[in-house]
Amino acid sequence: MDFLRTVEPAPIGTAPTAALPKSRSNSSLSSSTSTENSPTLCEQARDNLGVADNDATVLSHSRELCFLDLTTSDLNISEALGGRSTATIECLRVNRCRMDSRAFARLVDDLCSDDLACLHTVDVSQNQLSGVEAGVALARLLSHAKAVRFLSLGWNKLSLADLRPIAETTAVSWTCNVACLDLRANPLTAPYKRPSKKLSKHYPVHEINDDEWIGSLVARMPELTHVQLAQATVGDKPLISLLYALTRSGSNVEYIGLEWLGLGNRLSALRTIMSNLTAPSRALHLNLSSNYLGDNGVEVVATSGAVLSSLTLACNFITERGTGILAKWLPLSGLGSLDLSDNYFGDQGVISLLATHTSDANAGVPAKSSGNYYTQLTVLGLTSCCLSDTSLRLIADALACKWAPLESLRILRNSRMSPGSKLLL
Repeated sequence: MDFLRTVEPAPIGTAPTAALPKSRSNSSLSSSTSTENSPTLCEQARDNLGVADNDATVLSHSRELCFLDLTTSDLNISEALGGRSTATIECLRVNRCRMDSRAFARLVDDLCSDDLACLHTVDVSQNQLSGVEAGVALARLLSHAKAVRFLSLGWNKLSLADLRPIAETTAVSWTCNVACLDLRANPLTAPYKRPSKKLSKHYPVHEINDDEWIGSLVARMPELTHVQLAQATVGDKPLISLLYALTRSGSNVEYIGLEWLGLGNRLSALRTIMSNLTAPSRALHLNLSSNYLGDNGVEVVATSGAVLSSLTLACNFITERGTGILAKWLPLSGLGSLDLSDNYFGDQGVISLLATHTSDANAGVPAKSSGNYYTQLTVLGLTSCCLSDTSLRLIADALACKWAPLESLRILRNSRMSPGSKLLL
């Protein structure tokens, strides 16, 4: 049909223009964003320069400092600058350098000795940052480089409490402009250790009550729109507190990635998280991929009263029962984009998902003069769901309704479909 269009998803993790996936975009339909895409914010710099993976080198762009596969003793800012001013640097990337917190603090000291007016991307993922010393160094860097928008801390040894110095800086009115925060694959539950007297003297803090500091941390980042927590080790209480702070009234957060957190075995926490999303201040895309939710987890999501614009449930062992639960919830959810890729529910799952229920009329779904199937979604991901030509005919029937708003459909890697069957659409 002439109004149906399929759009390939934009790569996630490319800096500086699209460090993280955006809400209600087709990039949300990638079912394995945490593994297929680069874990760093500026991976393209390496590819553009043609550097091999086994090269241990310092890359110097006119507007970038890039340290890859080095030892901490080789992290020399002055040498990497080569006579350039730090005021011209826009991206700092230090990856796979086994950099610990002490080396990071020295790096920050060197950087903050001059102007960092243009620095908008800081990527220190895949190192060994840990402890409150790393948080103190981050607080100093963010307060000095006020233009930083993309902050990647993934694949380190940071706990959520290690970031507490950012919330407890003595500059009470200070805020940073970070929009995209990457905390993937960190042990976020590790306990808080108070700064030593030496650290407190270097960067004084005022202590905040344990129940308030997570909210204060998020409040320091009022421009935050995208948060990645995939593969992190985090307990129920800090996770609930963090997500509550991220989605509070007035928040600008558009995307939260919660992949690989094992929420299928933590349904009580999932229920609390979803029940706090009944009135988000912004259109929100929630990624719950690879959480082993099953149909019981889908039922928790659907009965929570959550209001979302986009939801990713890829790779969650959802059956036709789960798609039926989703179908009843969709008219009430406000959902526009749904990704169910890598759930092998087959044709029966599509029948359950697209079937028109008697309650739909009360939820604002228009009555149809013909056909038995309808979808209110604008984006639907059904990649690798064991679908056959039967599913295509059902989707075509749903699209025959003039009210159907579907704009993007992903049906790749469904081997049971016959060649040329997509012409049905």
